[in-house]
Amino acid sequence: MSYRHLKYTIPPAIALTLLCRPLLSRTDLYKVAFLISIAVVSTIPWDSYLVRRKVWTYPPSAIIGPTLASIPAEEVFFFVIQTYNTTLLYLILNKPTFHPNYLTSSKCQQSSGTRLNAGQVILTSSIIAGGGLVWRGNEGTYLGLILVWAGPFALLLWTLSSQFLIALPYSSTVAPIVIPTLYLWLVDTLALRRGTWVIESGTKLGIHLWDGLEIEEAIFFLATNTLIVFGLVAFDHGLSILLTFPRLFPKVPELPSPVLLVQALLTDQSKYDSDRVGGIREAVARLKEKSRSFYLASSAFSGRLRIDLILL
Repeated sequence: MSYRHLKYTIPPAIALTLLCRPLLSRTDLYKVAFLISIAVVSTIPWDSYLVRRKVWTYPPSAIIGPTLASIPAEEVFFFVIQTYNTTLLYLILNKPTFHPNYLTSSKCQQSSGTRLNAGQVILTSSIIAGGGLVWRGNEGTYLGLILVWAGPFALLLWTLSSQFLIALPYSSTVAPIVIPTLYLWLVDTLALRRGTWVIESGTKLGIHLWDGLEIEEAIFFLATNTLIVFGLVAFDHGLSILLTFPRLFPKVPELPSPVLLVQALLTDQSKYDSDRVGGIREAVARLKEKSRSFYLASSAFSGRLRIDLILL
């Protein structure tokens, strides 16, 4: 498994770091550390349970030895490196994006509310279905555990930021999910064929996305990359609210605390300055039409400074 990291996960991390380094701000580094911390803390109990239940097993020859809560060190490192790579890709693809431009006012609540409710129904149904699979046991256990673990996180993030998420361009949301997911599907196919780890036959459905890739593994990587991007979108959503409305939040630290970000996300949209939101949208549309180079160059600035430049 160490060989897999040396060959497949660390090289992309190095390439993304070199590409992203000139563009990274302190806030970006904070996002990276924030997402990795959440990913590790939230995944360890779940993964430990899978290992103890022997849903996953690792041949002794495939691991170097040290474990954390029964999880091999290489697997713990994977939580870190996957989150790191997906987060850097998201940051690169979102650099040109001016996130305050995608805030929605209370006037847009009705149409976006329908999508919010639909997403909540789908995610809640998947959690219930996952719970049923776990309760039944046997072949559906692994898929059920994935849905029961990932579903509540996705539901929470969707409830907080679905309107903002849907408004963003696909290049900012879909691309950083799809690209690393496809890559990890290919890497996982090679790992499973080589026996780097094994999904026990009594806990899986036996359905393959393609030869060598179990459907549960495909869903796992799609789910984890989706959670990473949803988490980053929620962070940018909260930060955009903090920066856009100085009357609501007069002082915003460069590295806002999780409590402050959640406070922003829970702010009633009726309190938003609709005229300011409209002004930002008009300014962005004008800049894109008449001076796209200035609009793109403004991404070098962060915080309220970029908003002030665009509104000039």
